[in-house]
Amino acid sequence: MKEELKIFFKIFTTTKDAIEKFMNMLNPVIQNASDDHERLYYHHIYEEEEQRLSRLVELIPLISKFEQEKDEKDFTPTNNEFNRLLQELNLEKFGLHNFVEHLDLALFRFTDTERSTLLNELRVVSYRDYQQVKELLNEINTRFDHDYVDPHAHHDEHHDHLARPVSPTVVTQSKRKKGFTVGSLL
Repeated sequence: MKEELKIFFKIFTTTKDAIEKFMNMLNPVIQNASDDHERLYYHHIYEEEEQRLSRLVELIPLISKFEQEKDEKDFTPTNNEFNRLLQELNLEKFGLHNFVEHLDLALFRFTDTERSTLLNELRVVSYRDYQQVKELLNEINTRFDHDYVDPHAHHDEHHDHLARPVSPTVVTQSKRKKGFTVGSLL
């Protein structure tokens, strides 16, 4: 269990940093939104990530505490604090899932090289971390409860909607309005 905790600690510390970068990117967009829809849209995403950030501020020290435990007997389902840790880790698995989706949504808006490069980098790391957290939690849950079935496994069961296509589809739009021509009327 200690090895898994080291991995969780690294993942969620990295995630915390990524969320802070993302929120810093969103803040000026919210402040300078061109309309209420844009402001509310990004404010909603910002608030969800702000809530995750506050949960991670509590989760990271909890992981660290268990990582430093000397006695493996504390890693049992009868330990209420350990149960809390497992619940928080399961919750943050979905937080990572949502974070990847938020990054994907932001990529539609932030098309400049600097921000899209950062968002893509954050997305690659976050998606990889999400897959790893999912795998580790499945292993841990089966270790403690042999009949455990993740009630949310259906998200990625038949199709991982967060996975990027193998060959990315590039959509280009002409900046010039298309007019009618004789050929287009035939």
